[in-house]
Amino acid sequence: MRVALLLRGVNVGGVTVRSADLRSVLSDAGLGDVVTVLASGNAVVTATSASVAARTAEAALEARYGRRIRVLGIDVDALAAVVDAYPHGEDDAHTPYVVFELQPGVLAPLVDVETSEDEATALGDGVLYWSNPKGSTLTSAFAKASERIGRTAKGDARDATTTRNLRTLRKVLAAA
Repeated sequence: MRVALLLRGVNVGGVTVRSADLRSVLSDAGLGDVVTVLASGNAVVTATSASVAARTAEAALEARYGRRIRVLGIDVDALAAVVDAYPHGEDDAHTPYVVFELQPGVLAPLVDVETSEDEATALGDGVLYWSNPKGSTLTSAFAKASERIGRTAKGDARDATTTRNLRTLRKVLAAA
């Protein structure tokens, strides 16, 4: 089966994982037909299941980089369903995001966060859809509330979610 792997917290101030290195690490770990997508910690692999692919990738990345890197594994058909279900309109003034839950229950409190007039959120199955004005990803009302709620989540808050631009997810699917 084809599985999309979305790495959490790489190439954005954390550890740098170059595409060529990611391909090599994942291939050496036994994942098949590895394709990397952009320089933002995305890959598509062949594996027996999404959970096996994610665990294999996490172990291989930790061995290579000396620190835990969370990986979301999602079957490409399931990812396509997430992308197709994006409920907000798309335009040049807003950035469409999908926030994936890496820790069960962490997204539920975010649905009730009061957003600005130009933002929109909607809860999906294990994801939260978010549309916000371009240039306000880190400063919007939702972003600030998300960070605050993340800090109160069980465990390491940095590991609670991973977020992708909807356009990036479409590129991941195209690479599948």
